[in-house]
Amino acid sequence: MTEILDALDRDHYDTVVARAASAIAEGRLVALPTETVYGIAANGHDPDAVNRLCAIKARPREKPFTIHLADAEEVERYVESVPDLARRLMGRYWPGPLTIVMPGNAGAGIGVRLPGNRTARDIIRAAGVPVLLPSANRAGDPPPDLASRVVDYFPEGLDLVVDGGPTPIKQASTVVRVDRKHWVVLREGLITAEMIGNAVTTTILFVCTGNSCRSPMAEALCRRLICDRLRIEPELLEHYGFRVLSAGTAALRGSRASYAAIEVMRDYACDLSHHSAQPLTHELVESADRIFAMGVSHAVAMTDWMPELAHRVELLHPDGIMDPIGQSPEVYRECARLIREQLEGVVERLVAERGL
Repeated sequence: MTEILDALDRDHYDTVVARAASAIAEGRLVALPTETVYGIAANGHDPDAVNRLCAIKARPREKPFTIHLADAEEVERYVESVPDLARRLMGRYWPGPLTIVMPGNAGAGIGVRLPGNRTARDIIRAAGVPVLLPSANRAGDPPPDLASRVVDYFPEGLDLVVDGGPTPIKQASTVVRVDRKHWVVLREGLITAEMIGNAVTTTILFVCTGNSCRSPMAEALCRRLICDRLRIEPELLEHYGFRVLSAGTAALRGSRASYAAIEVMRDYACDLSHHSAQPLTHELVESADRIFAMGVSHAVAMTDWMPELAHRVELLHPDGIMDPIGQSPEVYRECARLIREQLEGVVERLVAERGL
């Protein structure tokens, strides 16, 4: 029968860790708890152990396994590079239920994860080898959240099962593929695609008064310049790590962009015909990484309202951008020209900061 080690017994915890780690290093298969589900650990440097792991899970040998880490610093031992987007995710969600597929393995990518379960990390650290830890089930079966269910699935074939009690999350980790420029969720778990997007995206916010002229033009031009710089379609912008928004300090929600702004933006291949104004809110401000005020009065209003914004609010132009509302098309054109001129440098800095 498969031997079960009780990791909940604090008096024998160190012995359990040492035995499980030694077994993994020696090429045996050991079931471990994580914060998501139980997995089967194998020494990634031992071909026989990997073959046994594939066989017991009825898994194709060519399907890659995720490497589980004891410490985040180990990631660079296994991947070609750690993109900036990946570092953001690591800082936000590791240790935790997130697998990140990074560049490596001849373009196929290498999945890495830092589990949130202390017992798993202690055993992986003590093993001193690359630990593969796929869920302890066969394809089509629900992943187990109890050690007893692991034994039910695999009455034979496992050398040890470490019982750490029920796993709290009870579903597989989220898997996200990240490269130098963009990200995509391959499997959604407790950490949603929206949460991933918020963690890896640089949010740029432009603020004027009514959100009908200057800030919508700046938003549209900034989107266009970033897309042109990265040579991507607008719908891919957030997958490359950028979200561009605009708001007004006295905006009436749902108002359209001014007719003149819509017409002038056509010259820049920007469509403002569907713009819907929105007032500046705490939520918008708190979500923004960079806040550009179109005029001095807007910068003052924001910092008076929320003094903690002082280090995040900056003027798009040192002297401010004049308000063209109610003026001639020529004034709007000059306003758009000045905005675009200032944005060229801003976009270059934003793209450089992301290493793109």
